[in-house]
Parts: sequence; C-alpha cells; structure tokens
Amino acid sequence: MATIPTGNPRQKFWRLFRPSPPKKFLAAMFVALWTIASRGADGPVELHQEAERIEMQNGLVRMVIDKKNKDLDSLFYRVNGQDIRIGDMHYDANREGLEEEDSPKAKAGLVRLFRQTDAHLAVVRSGPDIAEVMVSAPASPKFAFYTEAHWILRRGDPGFYTYIIFRHGPGMAGISLAQARAVMGAGSGTNLFTHYLVDDKRQDAFPTGPILETVQDTTDRYASGQIYTKYDDSAFIADDLVYGMAGDQLGLWMILPGREYINGGPLHQELTVHKGLRGTGDTKGNILLWMFQGAHFGASVIDLNANQSWTMCYGPAFVYCNQGDSIAAMWQDAKQRAHAEQSVWPYAFIWNSAYPPQRTTVTGHIQMADGHAPAGAWVVLAPPGTNDWCMTAGGYTFWSKVSDSGAFTIPNVRAGRYRLFISGGNEFTDYHQDGITVFGESTQDVGSLVWNPTRHGQTLWQIGVADRSTSEFMNGNDVRHYDNFIRYIHDFPDDVTFTIGQSREDRDWNFAQWGWYAKKPYWSILFNEPKSLTGQATLTLGVCASSHRNLEVKVNGHAAGIIDLPKTGGAPYRSGGEDSEYHVYPLTFDAGWIHAGTNEITLAIQGAIPFANPDQARPGRIGAVMYDAIRLEVQNGQ
Repeated sequence: MATIPTGNPRQKFWRLFRPSPPKKFLAAMFVALWTIASRGADGPVELHQEAERIEMQNGLVRMVIDKKNKDLDSLFYRVNGQDIRIGDMHYDANREGLEEEDSPKAKAGLVRLFRQTDAHLAVVRSGPDIAEVMVSAPASPKFAFYTEAHWILRRGDPGFYTYIIFRHGPGMAGISLAQARAVMGAGSGTNLFTHYLVDDKRQDAFPTGPILETVQDTTDRYASGQIYTKYDDSAFIADDLVYGMAGDQLGLWMILPGREYINGGPLHQELTVHKGLRGTGDTKGNILLWMFQGAHFGASVIDLNANQSWTMCYGPAFVYCNQGDSIAAMWQDAKQRAHAEQSVWPYAFIWNSAYPPQRTTVTGHIQMADGHAPAGAWVVLAPPGTNDWCMTAGGYTFWSKVSDSGAFTIPNVRAGRYRLFISGGNEFTDYHQDGITVFGESTQDVGSLVWNPTRHGQTLWQIGVADRSTSEFMNGNDVRHYDNFIRYIHDFPDDVTFTIGQSREDRDWNFAQWGWYAKKPYWSILFNEPKSLTGQATLTLGVCASSHRNLEVKVNGHAAGIIDLPKTGGAPYRSGGEDSEYHVYPLTFDAGWIHAGTNEITLAIQGAIPFANPDQARPGRIGAVMYDAIRLEVQNGQ
C-alpha cells in the first residue's frame, strides 16, 4: 500500500514568533496566567526517551507513551507532590460501517490504531515550553488510511492536547468508516471517578452493585432496579464543549473547543462518558470518549472509493485534569477552562498543514419573503454537494444561529467552498445557497439573503415547530431515559387526542408515538371548520426519527396515505428525541373530505400492539415515530 507523508511536522523556526491578532493574543495570555494562578505548581516541559517508552512531564502531569503499543499508556496527575495514575488513552476505529460497536460482528471490525509493526513513533519537538510526540502508520488491509496522531504537552497546562489526521489516496482501498474515537480510560484498579458530568443537569454517580441482566446493548438492570445505559449520556455536538468524570477531589475532562470536523454538525448526537468493565458493577475503569466520527442516532459514515484523495484533521481536543473540594467546584472550573480554550481557537501552537491557523468570520443577513427574520434558525456552512447538512461526513462544517434581527456570524471558518443552509425558522425545508467561497480573509460578508419557503396554500393549523426537534412536546426536553416507552402509558392512559385550539403541545402531544397503545391503536387530531372546504389539501408531516414501520393516515375515515417509514437511527430506543436523518412527508388529498363541524385526522402505526410487559416488548422491538411538526394547508379552499 502507498503511504502519504505527514504535513509539515517540523515547521520553520519563524512560526515560533508568528504574531497573533490582538484579541487572540490577549486571550492566550489570559489562558496562560489563569492556568498558572489556578494550578499553582509550574515547571519546564521535559521529554525523556527510554528503551520502551517516551515520557513528557511539566510538573503538573506526566505522560508515558508506550513504544510497543504506541498508545498513551499512563497519564499521571500530581497531587500534593505525588503522581497519581488517573488514566490511559488509545485510538480505535470501526471500519465496517456498523452502528452497534458493541455487537460481536462490529467488534471484529474495531481496529486498534497504531498497534501494528510498521507504526512509527517520533518526537516532533521538545523544549521547555512545549513538547510533541507523533505516532504514524501506513494504510493497511485492516485500515485503509495513512494515520497520524499527536500528543502535545505545554508548560503550565494540567492536561494535554491531542489530534489525529487521516489521509487517503492513490494505492489505498475503498473504505466505509462508521466511527473513529479516542478512548480515555480511568486508572485501572482505582475508584477515582465515581460521577459522570455531561452538562449542568446530567450529573450523577455511576451505578454500583450487582448487574441482574442486560436489557439492551450496553444497557443493564442493576439489583437496585436502576437501568443504566451509555446512551443516556449522549449529547448534541453543539453542546459538547466539555464533559467528564470526577470523584473525591479529582476530575478528568474532555474539552472540545472546535468541533468543525465532527460529522453531522450541531444536531449530531454522540456518546460522551460511560461505565467501563461492564458486568463488574463497580466504578473502576470508567471511560471518557472523544467521538470525532460516529454513526450513532443515524449520522452518516464516511465512504471513500479506492484511490480517492482525501485528508481530515480531527481536533485538537484538550484532556484536562483538576482538583477541587467538591465535584460541583471541579465542574465549574472545567467549564471556565473550556471557555478559555474556546477563546483561543484555532490554536497557534499546532504545527501541521492540515490545521490552518488562518480563519475567517463569515457574516450575513437572512429574512423571510414576508419580511420577518427566522430568529433562532441554524446557519450552516457544509461541504459543496451536501443535500442534508445533518448527514454530512468527511468534510468540515461550521454553524451558528440567526439573531432576532436576522443577522448571523459564523467564526473560525476554514478557507474553501461551501453550501450555505438556513434551517429551522418553522420551515420543513431548508434554505440553501451554493457557491459560497471563503478566501481566508479576516471577515467575509455573504450579503442579505431572502428565504421564500414552500407553501401549499393557506395554513389551517399546525402542531409543533418545524425545527428538527421534538423538544416542544411532552417529555421532549427530558428524553435521556431508557424507560421513555413505558412512561407513555402512564402519561397518556387514553392515548393521544389533540384538539386544535384547546390542547397544548407540551402537555397533550407526546414526543414519540410508540408501536403500542393503551386503548386505541392510533393518535387523533380534532379540529373544527365553520364550513365544508373545496380544492386541494396538504398534510405535511416532518419526522425527526422513525423505526421501520408503516404509518397510516386517515382524514375523517378517508385513507390519505400510508407512509413507509425507514429506520433513521436509534433515537426511539437509545434515549434520544431525534435522529440525524430527517424526512418530510407531504400528503395531498381532496379538501372536500373536510366538512363543517368537527373533523378528525388519525395517525396509526400499523402492527401496533396493546401495552405489554416491557421486558417482552422493548423499544427496539415495538418501534416508534417522532414528529417534528404537522401542518394542514388548503389551496383554493372555499
């Protein structure tokens, strides 16, 4: 197999003194001073090579890189003058395009990167202020990429930076890459990290005690009755700035200041942290993940043809260690450090041509054809040729939100060509514009844009907000629970009947219609019309997630259509409220079916069953559909 050389691992000496923009320089100074003041101890960076390992240390942390396995064998954190081993790190990838990385078949395709005889370990730079070690490996039959990973330790940092580059080109086989990740394991044989912290709300102790049974993949029922699944700790990439685990006065955190490289953009959901050593029931070996390419919740895999030229730089991520009197104090400290890291992104100290330090701030303005601004809508720059920005893979994606006035600002954009999307704004289909070229200037304005959305006549009513989210519905903002499919029966003992003008989305419409029911095998939408209608009616259903089921739609008993719903991902049974894959289904019918008085539209999952024993009808078996919004329009109606 051919190999592709690394991109300038040793840059010219002048880059040491490259001037930074004033704001970036001040932010960098703040990070350095804040780190030293808050950590206390500080010393020069030292790098030592021995026969079997390379060590880097700065008086705060010590890193041991194993020359045989080419992994970060040990990370030590200095506490009260003693080095405590708090973890290790390795990179792996799933080359078979499988979503279930814990299944036996997928385990066969899970490749531990760099554990091959022709992998090469090298010191990129070593000095009192910074040291860097790189490991590289050529393409192989198991993993058709040239791969290189870097570990960087700087003076004064209680942690280290890491990034990885995949290159594909001539002589390399075609490949479908589902997931690639860095796995940070807690120190083996210790109980240092007893709690997980995903965000301000999801913070709890890892479950302990005997495990009675596995109810789903990586989902266990404990003797206490608690069911724990790693999917409860999934997070949206937009919110994935910092997460980690902590215990008695020690914390270990993953900080992702830039996430442009993660497939699927801001609404992609990925794993963050979860229990390790499944089956033991203790807190030893818990795992901190950096999922820089993943296919969970229906996100896309990377598909490359044989000989196709392609390069991707993932990261850097910052693995941060801290101490504190309480878990809450360490969490607040980790958040402060994360925001400080974000303020100096992109990092000036990264020496690689695959990570350009020059970035552009892209600005613009969007308004709807009727003059109002789609406030809160996502603005996304995705690779050219993208059809759905949530399904991107293998390219860089940048995003922000539309302000109340319609203005938007997207910072730190790489030079290149993009397709611009505006998504949300209570519209089922996105605005898009091709041919956006970013030149690497400091600021670039794409101008004033006008969004003329698709309409099917006058809107009679709508349930929900078209924004690719179920959060406005009952339980839609509290989905990280395995038992969502059981809660439905308690919350809706008579199933869903939603009356337009009287019912409320957050109280009377569940975020998911499951493939079982309490009393009637369908959901009802009731609405009043003062007189009969004529013309063409269109019922548009935006679907955030679905299992492979058929959805039968009727209007006053008339069959409006049967929708063949695909499996969009794992949201219905993996503690999610939406998948990356999104669908819009417009159903047209004779508006004469709508008569004066009360009308009824029914939504029925074919094959739905009466509520059964949850242990015999688990969510992956019964199926579900999650609606984004439903809108009824009539054209030429009288």
